[in-house]
Amino acid sequence: MPDAFIETSVAIGLVFRHAGERAACASAIPTNAVRISSRYVQFEVARGFLRSLITLHNMSFEYSVFSDLYQAAHSGQNRFKPYRMHTWLGAFVDFEAAMEAEDGCIEQSQKLEAFRAKLRGWIRRGWSRMQREFAAIINKTGCREALAPPRLRSDGRLDQVLPIDQCGIASACGLKRFIDQERRVLEALKIGLNDLPRQAKDAETIKRISAIDRFLKSESDTDFSGRDCHQCGDALIAVEAPVDHVIITKNAKHFVPIAQLLGKRAFIAQTATSTQPNP
Repeated sequence: MPDAFIETSVAIGLVFRHAGERAACASAIPTNAVRISSRYVQFEVARGFLRSLITLHNMSFEYSVFSDLYQAAHSGQNRFKPYRMHTWLGAFVDFEAAMEAEDGCIEQSQKLEAFRAKLRGWIRRGWSRMQREFAAIINKTGCREALAPPRLRSDGRLDQVLPIDQCGIASACGLKRFIDQERRVLEALKIGLNDLPRQAKDAETIKRISAIDRFLKSESDTDFSGRDCHQCGDALIAVEAPVDHVIITKNAKHFVPIAQLLGKRAFIAQTATSTQPNP
């Protein structure tokens, strides 16, 4: 039985989402498998999913009724930020699931504050759970150690201080050392991705190929673009996953070909069709 390396999308599903999604993610993990993840995965969760939830929580103070916040989250301008909008819509689904599970009738005048309180709990407890959910947190990429947890400010808003301004500074990050160690693997991965059929190379994959190429051509001690690190994310996560572990992901489109090129296995967790776990 292989042990499991938990990728970003499944880490989010396991510790932040509603019961149905948690069960759907858990069902892709081999029974009794030891679960591990990485510091890079935690940083991805913080700079993407969690930052979006914190933004939604803080934005809620700008509205006096829940329906106005809900409408604002669906506004046209957010459609140009699909990841953030998807995260926000998921939060509304989770809230309705929580209200149904608690079987409580809530007044419309209280709904906004109840939603804000749920968000606050999910953010703070979810981050805490992510620190203890896994048997080990590896850090082969030399990513940031001990990220600060989200904190409640005196004005009721949430904040999480991330050292994003140091991303790309070679002396402050171990990524260049990791790339030097895995140079042959990344070179072969770049070639393999480039040789994929045209229909399999979406815009994200094309950006990933270019970013890997820039890393491989740069000197070990030179600074780099933090955007390149982000665009290589799926590749870096797959490379650092132990070869004797199966990668658990919801992102079949990108992780399946990457895992195959690396000689690793990827199991796919399906998105839940219900907020309730299967009986």
